[in-house]
Amino acid sequence: MARLGIHRNRTADDEVTETIDRPETVERIDTRPTVDHRRDTKVVERPVEERTVVDEPPAPRWAHVSGLATLGLIVGLVALAATLTGLLAPVGVAAGVVGGAISAGGLVGASRRGVTGHSVALLGLLLSIAAIALGVLAIGGYLPWLDSRTDEVAKARDWLNAHLSFMRNW
Repeated sequence: MARLGIHRNRTADDEVTETIDRPETVERIDTRPTVDHRRDTKVVERPVEERTVVDEPPAPRWAHVSGLATLGLIVGLVALAATLTGLLAPVGVAAGVVGGAISAGGLVGASRRGVTGHSVALLGLLLSIAAIALGVLAIGGYLPWLDSRTDEVAKARDWLNAHLSFMRNW
């Protein structure tokens, strides 16, 4: 057992290391008497030792962003983009409803301990509500610049071709 570095008559407090920075608090530890079994059964008393207690800050934990919050942000952004095309306004409204539900689930998921994503979920919910509102107004015909009969993407492409000649080859 001595080859392995295990000694029966030694305690963990025998080898105290010196440090340069000593904390201000000192805790007194009473050591137990140890018995040396190799010789006669004699009780060896040790004096009370002082050992320093170091208060270390807890290790930083990784924060996880809620997956539903992130997915809700992505779906809400796609819904708003689809709504703003005009031609895909009904699809944008449907995607906005789905994105709003996912973002609401992301808000619930972000309330757990160790999970973040409140602002991401709120932004996804805001984009989804904007997609639903603009889509309903576009479908109802209340926005003349954005309705389901207008293809805003084709208009933007024609404008780019007229003003930037090198865009015609793309």
